[in-house]
Parts: sequence; C-alpha cells; structure tokens
Amino acid sequence: APSFLCTCALALLAMPCRSPSVGRGIRSDLHGRLPHYLSDWVRTEGARCTVGGTSTIASATLFSYISSILPAVVIGDLLFASTDGQLGLPEVLLSTGATGIIWALFGGQPLCIIGVTLPVAIFTSVCYILAQELRVPFLPWLGWICVLSGIMHVMLAVSGAVRFVHQTTAFSCEIFGFFISLTYIWDALVALFTPILRGTGLEQPPLGASMATYRARESSAAFANLCLAIGTYVVCMGLHQAQSWRILYARWRSLLSDYAAPLAILLFTGLSYIPEVDRAIGNARLAVPDEIGLIPSFPHSWFNPLIPGSDASDAAAAAVAAYNVTNDPNKPPRVLENWHVALAVPPALMLTALFFFDHNVSSKLAQDSKFNLKKPTAYHWDFSVLGLEVLLCGLVGIPPGNGLIPQAPLHTRALATITLEPREGGGHREVFTQVVETRWSNLLQSAAVLCTVFALPVLATIPQGCLDGVFLFLGMAGFAGNDLWERFWLLLQKKEMRRPGHAGAGVRFRKIRSYTLIQLGFVLCVFGLAKLPYVAVTFPLLIAVLIPFRLYVLPKFYTPEELNNLDPDPPEMPPDEPPFARTQPPTPKGEQGPAATGSRTAGVCDSDSGDYPPAHDARASSKGPAGTESV
Repeated sequence: APSFLCTCALALLAMPCRSPSVGRGIRSDLHGRLPHYLSDWVRTEGARCTVGGTSTIASATLFSYISSILPAVVIGDLLFASTDGQLGLPEVLLSTGATGIIWALFGGQPLCIIGVTLPVAIFTSVCYILAQELRVPFLPWLGWICVLSGIMHVMLAVSGAVRFVHQTTAFSCEIFGFFISLTYIWDALVALFTPILRGTGLEQPPLGASMATYRARESSAAFANLCLAIGTYVVCMGLHQAQSWRILYARWRSLLSDYAAPLAILLFTGLSYIPEVDRAIGNARLAVPDEIGLIPSFPHSWFNPLIPGSDASDAAAAAVAAYNVTNDPNKPPRVLENWHVALAVPPALMLTALFFFDHNVSSKLAQDSKFNLKKPTAYHWDFSVLGLEVLLCGLVGIPPGNGLIPQAPLHTRALATITLEPREGGGHREVFTQVVETRWSNLLQSAAVLCTVFALPVLATIPQGCLDGVFLFLGMAGFAGNDLWERFWLLLQKKEMRRPGHAGAGVRFRKIRSYTLIQLGFVLCVFGLAKLPYVAVTFPLLIAVLIPFRLYVLPKFYTPEELNNLDPDPPEMPPDEPPFARTQPPTPKGEQGPAATGSRTAGVCDSDSGDYPPAHDARASSKGPAGTESV
C-alpha cells in the first residue's frame, strides 16, 4: 500500500500542471498538501511545537477514540447478527483501526475520521441476504465488491468528478442525517421488542429444560434487556444535556456531556452483574471470539481468496460450511465462480455512490469554513486513498470504512482553540481562532481502536440491552440541529405556538410545509428501500439522486429567495482549481448528530446547544462585558 501510494504521488507530481484535466485534481491536491506534510507531524502552533498543542492532541485523541469505539461496538454486534457470525466486532475494529492508520499516514486531510458506518452495515447485511439467495460465497463476493468499488473510487478521483461534492447542500444532508437517526431507532426497537412479542423462534427447548421453563427464561431476558436499554438511554440523554445544567463547573459539565455514552454503559454494565439481573439476562451479552487477539469472528484465514476455482477458495468454502449452521449439510460448499465476479459489479456501483456522498460530506464538515483551517483541501487525492482502502478491505475480507459523521467534525473541534463572544439576543457564539492541524491524533486513536481487539473479553461483559440503549441515544441525538426535524414538528404545531426565528422563518408556511414533506418523502423512500429484501442494495442510488434533484428540480417550484432561506445555493464549481487554493465549502444546515452546532459565518459558531467535544479554550481580551469561559 505505501509503495503504491508513493509511486502514484511521484508519477503525478512529475507530470506538468498544464496537462489535460485527467488527474489534474489529484496533482493540484498533492502540490498543495505535500509542502505541509512535515508540519503535520512536528508543529502544533505555527512554526513550533508547544506543550499546550501537545495537550490538545492528547485530549482530542481520547475523545476521538471514545466517539469511534462505541459505534464500532454497536455496528459489530449488528453485523454479527445479520451475517450469521461471518462478520463481527473483530472485523469492524480491524477495518476502523487499519484504515484510520493508513489515512493518517497518507491522506491529504488527516482531520477526517475513518470507520465503518451504519449505512455500510446495512449495505453489507443486504449483500449477505443476496449471497444466501443466489448461493454465492459471501466473503469472497464481498471482497470482489470492495475491489471493484475501490477501482471505481480511483477512476472518479482521476476524472475530477469529486469536485461535484461542492454541490451538496443542507437539503441532502438533512435527509441523510434523518435517515441514519431513524434507522438507529428502528433497529433498536426491533431488537428489543421482537424477543418479547415473538420469542427467539426455537421450536425445541435446549437439552435438559422444559418448554415452559425455557419460555419463562426467554421472556425474563427480554424484559431485563428492555429495562437496561431504557436506563442506558435515559442516562445518556440526561448526561448529553449536562451543558444546560446550573450545577457544577463548565469543564465538568462538558466532560459529562462528551462522555455520556461510555459513562452510561459503564454504569449499567455494572448493574447487570447484580445476581438477579445477571441470572435474568443469561448470555444476552456482546458476542466476541473466545480467543484474545486479532482473531476473526469464525475460524478462517484473514486472506480472502478471490480467485475462482483456486485451492484457497475451496478451503475457505469448506471453512464457512463447517462453521455456518444455516448451510444445508446435504449440499456442497459454496465455491467462488467466474460469474460471481461479474455479479459483483452492480453492488460495487452502489457502494461507490454511497461513499461518494457519505465520505465527501464528512470531509466537508471536518474542513468547514467556521474552523478557519490554514492548510489546503485534498478532496481528489483523499478519495483515491479511500478507494485503495476499500480495495484492501476486500482483499482481507472485512467491511469497508469511510468518513464518519459526526466524529470527523467533532475531531476538528476537539483540536480547536475557541473563544466565546457575546451574541445579539443573548447567549454566546464560538469563534475558532486556531486548529492544531496534525496527523498524530488520528493516528493514535486509530491505533487504539486496532489494539482494542486485545480487550474483547472486557467488551464481552456489555449486555445487549445497553447496546440497544446506545442505538436509541445515537438516533435521538442525531436529530439535534437537523432543521428537517425542527420543521417536522412545526407541521404539527398551531400557528401561535411556533417560536420566532424557527427554521425557514421568512418563507410562506405553505412553502415550508411542501419543502418539508418532500424531504420526509425522500426519507421514507430511502428507509423503505433499505428494508426491502433483494432490492435494498440499491438504496445508495436514491441518496445520490438527492444532489441533482436539489439542483434541477427544486428551483422550478421555489423562488431563489425561498431556496436561499430554506437551503442556501451551492457555490459555482470552478473550472480549474489553482494548485494552492483552499476551498471553503459552506456549512450544510442541519448537520447530523451531536456535531450540529453553529452559524455559517467563517470562524464563528453559535454555542447554545452544548453538544460539544472538549476543545482547547483560549481567553479573550478582558475588554467587553462577556469575556470567555472554559468550554
């Protein structure tokens, strides 16, 4: 991987800058970022490395690790259940850690956090269902999907198509964020209430137990997990809103808010070991391999055999058949064939469309103009590096990762120096005076995630109910700051109950209503498509349609003034970016998740919601009535 990247970089740098447009974006990115590569490692403030900058990096590393490991645990448990144990937490940790390390070393913009996302988990689960129906070996087929998608990533980056990411506005981001939150909530409710309403579906009780006793234990475990999930969710939400408390110092309130989820999991995991609760839960805890170390979820090689008819492919098929109890023992193992490779092309296209939107939006949010970053962007080079990472994931047989939302913008904020200034109408606004643009925090947190495979026995103590509670929390917290969520509630309110300055204020309400219903319609279509059998693999295509729909369809029904209020117009795409230009993308309204705060003024962010990671705070001038406080 390093040799390939270095060869590509040197070859592109050797080409003249005035060559045809093919590869021009990557060459421009390399010319802009390579002069800053050394400073990404050795400088924290300007031209020097300071103790304060090092402390900021350490704090951002811890925060990014916590914010990355919890979703990884939740998604790993989801994949283990939806793929019959062929993928699980070890694969998610390996993908998140390894791709993060590669990104920190070779990515153009190291502030973007890489990991396995919920849409990727949905996509992978659908691919498993298709593989079962088509009698295709799942892991080799997923490997070919990733390999082909990685090649498509590189082709898009070389062609310069990545510059279309600047056409993404709040219209698309709000729909995507709402879809993610809705999926988190739905999956949690299904996991909690299915055992209560339907049971586990076993027709025969385990050996040595009567059916009545087994059903009683099953119901007891289901209700115990429901209580743990409710408790975890309530504590998470309560601590998440600690910034609005009137007790404790600001620093303590910030810490409680930032680490709400791990504190809640720690509390209710401890409570789950009360003898009566532990007896009720039984073995309903996080499923991990028995061995400690970098061990797959089931016994097989980390090398994913992708050559049809090879001995390695036959051995892998036999290993899966021996492990997977859902296979029919009377049928031969599923061996990779040539036509399976061709069958991987359509899913590879869908995965590329998903990452084109999801990753580039994450990268934009991490480089938002409000952060006042000094170093240039590298969208084309970054997308080609992401393509290589997706290809490597296919060779290893693990789910691919891409930019995380909201972890990426939260990571940038954690590296920022922030002052608070008074705002008209009360409250304060955050001013980002400096960001430590470093590679160390991303590298260290990714290495920590990878090393978590040696702590799997500790993670195995977490009850399933706590994970479902975190799912609910991630879903509900994702609605914060999403204007679509606010306008959805406006539709249910009387006119006199609407607060002044609500989302879309200044536009006729019937236009707000129609605009909101269009977005909700897209949310329901994407959500429904993602839940339909067989065709769910195409849901990324509907997400990709959002950008042209906003650009070419909405202007026919709304005036420019109405759209500028509901969703600011995207900037004009420059025909040729100069090599050292820094692109300042606009902040999409309604960023998903707890990261959604702030105004669209460069370097300024409103600070009312309190959903912030730890940041390096600075003291403003003593002049003025408000001053600053520790964030």
